[in-house]
Amino acid sequence: MNILVLGAASSIGKSIVKSYAKHNRLLLTSTKYEKIEALKKEALALGSQGVKIIEADLETTINVTELIQGKIDMIINVACASSSLKNYDIEPHRHQYYTAVDLSSPLVILEHFLKEKSKQGENTQLYYIFINTILSKIKSPDYSIYYSYKILQQEYMSGFQRKYGDILKSINVIVGTQINSTKETRKTVKLAEKIKLAIKNNESEFIFGFEGKIIYMLYRISPLLSNGLIYMKRFLFRQ
Repeated sequence: MNILVLGAASSIGKSIVKSYAKHNRLLLTSTKYEKIEALKKEALALGSQGVKIIEADLETTINVTELIQGKIDMIINVACASSSLKNYDIEPHRHQYYTAVDLSSPLVILEHFLKEKSKQGENTQLYYIFINTILSKIKSPDYSIYYSYKILQQEYMSGFQRKYGDILKSINVIVGTQINSTKETRKTVKLAEKIKLAIKNNESEFIFGFEGKIIYMLYRISPLLSNGLIYMKRFLFRQ
């Protein structure tokens, strides 16, 4: 397969790249060239049929045909600008950055390759795996901006699903546990393995991490109770 990974320099991105390296061709996007260059060497050593580095900033206007050439069978979106953005930290003049990275640029890339896939006729598919946190599923205190972006993302995805039908196979990956954003760990490796399993089982969404599952369950029963648990977790984590 030809796999495009957006935000490949993150810890999750690195584990996903290594998990999919063998027998696949990889296109890795990031603004951190040195990290991606090292990851390229690891992927080739693991049996990748080819690795191309795309030094691209999703904040800028994306010309997909110039940036990414050839066909794509899977897009894995790990890029995010607002997952740690608290509401009171928002800077209005940076709205374009948050919107481009979290919403418009990935969707522009996805739509381009959906159109390309649709030209190939029936029995062709494009997988889109996007990584979010549990805060995309609940209205958490201080993080409603991130939640709002993700709700809007889901609405666009629903529109694509109606338009392109079985061509689009999307999986919404909800990370419900604390993960180091820069260093690979057992959690990131397990998450990459779980994504592979979800594709095999034709899942459309899953929550990774027991605590995230508990928080989401409590949120559906009582938002106040789940928010209290979140506040307690943040307090303990700061200690």
